[in-house]
Amino acid sequence: MDTINFPHKESSLLIHRKVNVRAKRLSLRVSLQKNAFVLTIPLRASEMSIARFLSQCTEWINKNVHKLSHKKGVVLGENISLFGTPFMCVEDPLRRKPVLCKTTSTLRLPFRYTQKALHDVFKEVATESLTPYVLELGELLGKSIKKISFRDTRSRWGSCSAQNIISLNWRLILAPPEVARYVCVHEAVHLIHMNHSSAFWKKVETLCPAYKAHRQWLKTHGYSLMGV
Repeated sequence: MDTINFPHKESSLLIHRKVNVRAKRLSLRVSLQKNAFVLTIPLRASEMSIARFLSQCTEWINKNVHKLSHKKGVVLGENISLFGTPFMCVEDPLRRKPVLCKTTSTLRLPFRYTQKALHDVFKEVATESLTPYVLELGELLGKSIKKISFRDTRSRWGSCSAQNIISLNWRLILAPPEVARYVCVHEAVHLIHMNHSSAFWKKVETLCPAYKAHRQWLKTHGYSLMGV
């Protein structure tokens, strides 16, 4: 996969080129995994047609470039909000793995640690914070939930299977609590409506009257959380 330097304001953007023998037309998307634009190219597309296509995408690129530019991270000396509670990120050389200390409201980080170890801490917070709420929703809806899991996904915030298994993205704890609860409501309502019908949204609104605002928050800021 090679790249294209696409002029953007005072600098340029790197667009990844991906030739796909099954593609019938040129397409451009944002890849959260690569934190870049990815251009899918049919096998016989000419360089002239590619240049013309990208020129036509300029406005779309300008509207979506912000999705690549706001990545949350853990910075020593700064606070990170976990389900609405701020924790100061501090270095702790005595630790082998990241540890959340609720007594001192600190996220204690060793000199060296893996992203997986840090994500495990966040996943534990998500499990503790959201599991009781999801179970409560199940009771309100008169449905038993077989399993609640927290996953490391980059493309969706949650899912609900026909077997009454609810999966949630642990990154929800980085969002405002009311937004995280909205996603829980959304997935729980799928226990009774496995679709997005008017009945589904009516039930979501009953349980979460401000759901439209929370859904818009995710559309606007969700990409920055997915970058963690």
